[in-house]
Amino acid sequence: MKIMAKKILKWMGFELKRLQHFKFDKGQIVFIHIGKNAGTQIMYIANKLTKYGVHIKKYGHNIKLSNLPLNTKYFFSIRKPETRFASGFYSRKRKGQPRLYNEWNLHESLAFDAFEHANDLAENLFSEDTKGRFARQAIKSISHTARQQFDWFQDCAFLDKQSPITIIRQEYFEKDMQRLLDLLGLDLDIKTLTTKDKVNSHSYDYSKTPPLSDLAVANLKKWYVQDYWFYEMCEVWLNKSAESN
Repeated sequence: MKIMAKKILKWMGFELKRLQHFKFDKGQIVFIHIGKNAGTQIMYIANKLTKYGVHIKKYGHNIKLSNLPLNTKYFFSIRKPETRFASGFYSRKRKGQPRLYNEWNLHESLAFDAFEHANDLAENLFSEDTKGRFARQAIKSISHTARQQFDWFQDCAFLDKQSPITIIRQEYFEKDMQRLLDLLGLDLDIKTLTTKDKVNSHSYDYSKTPPLSDLAVANLKKWYVQDYWFYEMCEVWLNKSAESN
């Protein structure tokens, strides 16, 4: 009966989530998994590092920095908000396939009925008509586009008060992952650890989808203004961190 109730609630757009109990050992590093930020590729590499004595643990998307004990060693990845939006839109449109399969909830179903492509949704975000209202409902209904990256952190001072080991930028993936390996004292070349397999890396070719127009990007910069600021803040921290090492 409980299982059936959960399925009905999920179909209606509601999902009951239970925080996991944390059991950390001193050698464990936590990867805070923000959706659509190269997390699958990161964990593919992390699994290879266990034989070198490095243990990286990933929890679900519902786990935020505030859920971790204060002295936890951790890192996370970020991505330009406009590309994260497009990736999140099409990932949910495919229902996570080919690597996963997660059925749409009711609200996602309505969103994809209204908007075939990410660009159409983004261009209408601030339209003062029915389509604009549908666009604003849609972007908050699709799981990957509804949340901003800063939602995983409790305040803007966390980089100083509870600093990560480093931050991985999706746009500079190999460079930043190599820096992580170096900080962990691993004499390894990141290029030998990554996978080009699109299923294992959970990547997708977007060349056949309409690109985001200037209007779409401008609208996304207004909608995700907090995340553009957050990305810049993380880059400033990375530069300062690199100078001090």
